Amino acid sequence: MSQRTVLVMAKDRFVAVLLGGLVELSGRSAAFTKDDEPADLAVLRTRPDLVLFDCALGMSACTRIAAVARLEALPVLMFSAAHTDREAHDIAGLYGAPVFVLPIKPREFLGLIDKTLAVTTPN
Repeated sequence: MSQRTVLVMAKDRFVAVLLGGLVELSGRSAAFTKDDEPADLAVLRTRPDLVLFDCALGMSACTRIAAVARLEALPVLMFSAAHTDREAHDIAGLYGAPVFVLPIKPREFLGLIDKTLAVTTPN
């Protein structure tokens, strides 16, 4: 089985790198958007197994990411560092995506990724 790739997109590059580091510590590959690359095009370029993105990217970017992910049959997982748990869940509900609020314990974070990827893993 090939290594699973998680595309990590955040408004704050530091947050993306931290989450990407945790992804890589779990034995997966982390991919990131290039400078000024539209988020939806990053999904098409990297062909990830999971898209992890920040609610703070803005409604337009989140909508484009979710639309491309649906077309590509990719699971998505949203996060927020700027919203309360309730606000983040309300935003994620617009996209039918699981969500978590930072800070989060590394084991919980990796458990969410495992759970989200398990939905799309063939037996």
